Amino acid sequence: MIGLDLILYGDTIMAFSERAKKDIFDKAGGRCEHCGKMLCFDNHEEGERGAWEPHHRVARASGGSDLASNGIALCLACHKQTYSYGKKL
Repeated sequence: MIGLDLILYGDTIMAFSERAKKDIFDKAGGRCEHCGKMLCFDNHEEGERGAWEPHHRVARASGGSDLASNGIALCLACHKQTYSYGKKL
């Protein structure tokens, strides 16, 4: 699949297109939508400054889509506090 980043959480595959990720990042103003930390669009790995991941508001397993309207931008620390990781944000 070109233009998709597939992320595996347990048995669930999460995928946002590059366009959706850009729209999510822009809608958030380049900031984590939970803590407000500045993010860098190209950084997605632990240890990279401003690393972030798009997060599904409604999980795909629960009928949520991979559209930008179903995504929020979260820094890695905040994303790890979501139900995707077994914790509540």
